[in-house]
Amino acid sequence: MKNLLSPLLLASLVAATSLTGCASYKPIPENYTGPIATVSDSGMAEDGSKAQIFALTAIDGNGIQDSFLTTRQASHGKGMNIRLEVTERLIPAQAMKVKLRGSHITAMPIHEFASRAMGTFFEVEGVVDFAPQADKRYRVVGTLSKADSAVWIEDEVTRQPVTAKVTNQK
Repeated sequence: MKNLLSPLLLASLVAATSLTGCASYKPIPENYTGPIATVSDSGMAEDGSKAQIFALTAIDGNGIQDSFLTTRQASHGKGMNIRLEVTERLIPAQAMKVKLRGSHITAMPIHEFASRAMGTFFEVEGVVDFAPQADKRYRVVGTLSKADSAVWIEDEVTRQPVTAKVTNQK
């Protein structure tokens, strides 16, 4: 029993560390006084146990808090029920490389495995250039389908894309 617990404990610690490590980078450095913009993730529930999320997950290679993490945290202990939590963050209004991710998310890992096996779990991820303007609001949006999944950032007011689309055409 002791030998089984040690690897399990180690795996749990690694998972917990990697989750908290992803959210430790703050896009706005302390004492930053320059221009800022706002970027929000987006998502929608497909049913009570599965949702779609389109998120900004990293800035210049640094992982940040995103809706995948906040949704997992909000759904913890809720069984087969998923609670969608959409993240919004302030970022410096300057040119940067951002990682975008669009994916299904499920309340329980077994549901994700089953969805993948049935061909109903879609995801897309990639890095694009982004040059936000001061005081503007942006939203990460996308589409998930068997034929074509895509994720990009759009201006929240005009709904026009402001980054290239990351696609995963089949």
